[in-house]
Amino acid sequence: MRTLVATALSNAKGKDIFCKANKVTDQHVRTIRNTDRKLLEEAGFTFIKMLSLEYPNVRGYAVFFEGHYDEMVKALKLVEKGY
Repeated sequence: MRTLVATALSNAKGKDIFCKANKVTDQHVRTIRNTDRKLLEEAGFTFIKMLSLEYPNVRGYAVFFEGHYDEMVKALKLVEKGY
């Protein structure tokens, strides 16, 4: 099962603007934002690139966790502790 965690769009300055899924807390998004992407991928997260066919400047990605929400919370706690 794949769980949607958040979507992110890049603004003009190159910063990612996150929109979280309903069950995901602000603390979870903060942890994802502040953690290296490679480490998150090792913990079970997947990043899928998104782009707009109508607007070439609009780019972003969706963040998924390969598992259930409960497993994601456990994985994020391990990431916060540094594995």
